[in-house]
Amino acid sequence: MVEVKPGIHTINLSETESLPLECYLLNCNEGLILIDTGMRPSAIERIEKELKTIGKNWKDIKICLITHKHGDHIKNLKKIKELTDAEIIAHKGDAKTIERETEVKVKGVEDGYKLPHCGGIILIHIPGHTDGNCCYYLPKKKTIIVGDTIFTNEKGELIPPPEKYSQNPERAKREIKRLLNYDFNTLLLTHGKNITKNAKEKIKELCKKLEII
Repeated sequence: MVEVKPGIHTINLSETESLPLECYLLNCNEGLILIDTGMRPSAIERIEKELKTIGKNWKDIKICLITHKHGDHIKNLKKIKELTDAEIIAHKGDAKTIERETEVKVKGVEDGYKLPHCGGIILIHIPGHTDGNCCYYLPKKKTIIVGDTIFTNEKGELIPPPEKYSQNPERAKREIKRLLNYDFNTLLLTHGKNITKNAKEKIKELCKKLEII
């Protein structure tokens, strides 16, 4: 686990160096929040190990936020629910599919939905990769956890999600500009290198490159 900002921990779930995979654990005064679940049994072991390093256990996880419906983000959701009994939240565009795939009840919410935890966590709906693809914004920490909204390439440059994995690739590119409505300097990714300073400027550069602003 790496504490990328106070109270924000990244857990490496990667099986190979060529395919990075991260999930996130938020250590809020109101309880722990897990963002995404990974897909292999090894992810459960790694999350449990990291919980122990901060003196916590599964029952301390009160909420699990899902960024979207793809298997590498939800395949462990049923097991996570059994271990934690956490409330499961996702954007309503993917909520029913996640329920069907995992047999777990999911609270489907709208763009702008806000949790009070960690000084406030806001769901930002960025459709295209999937119908309900979303990010989670922590304004007090000027941080956005982007899931699969943004990837990085082998040079560490920001890129849109791969077309072959996106429901609507053109929309996935176009909607990235929604992130510019928020005040942030840190961008935390599922697949790629995290940006810990000047992240908004880098998003602006990407949007100009994509010719969407």
